[in-house]
Amino acid sequence: MKLTILGNNGPYPCTGGACSGYLLSSDSGRTKLLIDCGTGTLANLSKHIAWDALDAVILSHLHFDHMSDMLPMQYALQFHPRAEALPVYAPLTPAPVRALLEVPAYALHPMEDAQIGEFSVRFFPGRHPVQSFAMRIECDGAAFVYTGDTNEIEGLDRFAEGADLLLADAGLSSADWKPTAPHLSAAGCGRLARSANVKRLLLTHLNPKYAPATLEAEARAEFEHAAFTAIGAEYAI
Repeated sequence: MKLTILGNNGPYPCTGGACSGYLLSSDSGRTKLLIDCGTGTLANLSKHIAWDALDAVILSHLHFDHMSDMLPMQYALQFHPRAEALPVYAPLTPAPVRALLEVPAYALHPMEDAQIGEFSVRFFPGRHPVQSFAMRIECDGAAFVYTGDTNEIEGLDRFAEGADLLLADAGLSSADWKPTAPHLSAAGCGRLARSANVKRLLLTHLNPKYAPATLEAEARAEFEHAAFTAIGAEYAI
């Protein structure tokens, strides 16, 4: 698989940045999946694939920094029509936000384990102010895990066990983190990666108030193979 970073900020984009959005492609190129579609993601997506090339979209949760570009995407699909509506996997709540996705361009699906092209997809509920899901995607013997937005939660390390690549929510510094926070700290991401015996850790959901190098150092103190994502970067899995 190949992971392309379309956006890595949260809860708002830095200057020239974009919020959470990730393109996952199979090695064959026959399956392309958009994971989250936050502010600024859409423009970056169009640099990499044609509008009709996506097999599906998965939205980890329905906060705007993870789904707002789904609103203008429907207009793009009107000008670049598909043979069938684009499958979109999204939580059921918050209902008013999900209702914004109930348009002809999208075929909505619940967050239930699925086979999407060559990808086998499983979900795990996270701990966040709204319904949020981690996901594990396997293809050709490789495993990719994305935490979505979550704080520490029992069982997440077992869900991520042995993943070739873990993409984790490093929304907070250790100084700002607390047990009731809506996000992991960068150090917490490192501990999760170590506990889950993953091969590599990528940090995302960078709050523009932080220096990436500072959070990266916090993660590496817990797990050596940790690095922050970069928009436009591609990672082989």
